[in-house]
Amino acid sequence: MTSDPLNATVQEQAALYRAALLLGLLPGDAVVKWADALIERSCGTVPRPLVDIATTAPDDLTTLRYALFRVCGEQLPENVIRAILGLVGRDLTSGRRTARDTVTVLGQMRSFLRLETAMVDELRSIELRFAVAARNGDTTLIERQIHDWLAQFEAGHKTLLSQ
Repeated sequence: MTSDPLNATVQEQAALYRAALLLGLLPGDAVVKWADALIERSCGTVPRPLVDIATTAPDDLTTLRYALFRVCGEQLPENVIRAILGLVGRDLTSGRRTARDTVTVLGQMRSFLRLETAMVDELRSIELRFAVAARNGDTTLIERQIHDWLAQFEAGHKTLLSQ
């Protein structure tokens, strides 16, 4: 689908939504609303994957992810990774996820997404340090470190999704 006239921003947004659905960071209805808005703004032929997204039930995550894949492919540019980490941080800060759940999501990112080696190593280090702290019975310090580390990505998802 990347040869279709979808601009880079739309492809990056699709990549963000695809990864966010996989990791449980955004609901399916957010993806459908995004496609609806793109269709409303279009001035010509609407690419088939956007129509597929707009007409898919929000709880059919597999179909949504497949249609998003047809928009973005496997690409995960740096700004998309930063946006995903921004969503993870948002959920931790808001209390939607505990630190333990956040570490689980970071581990899923490491396992399921194509990341640069340095990011894989960073996520693995966070997981390891959290596991050691949990075994020792005090995760207070590592929880603060995770929160602080994620704070650097805070604006990532806002920037990408506002374009």
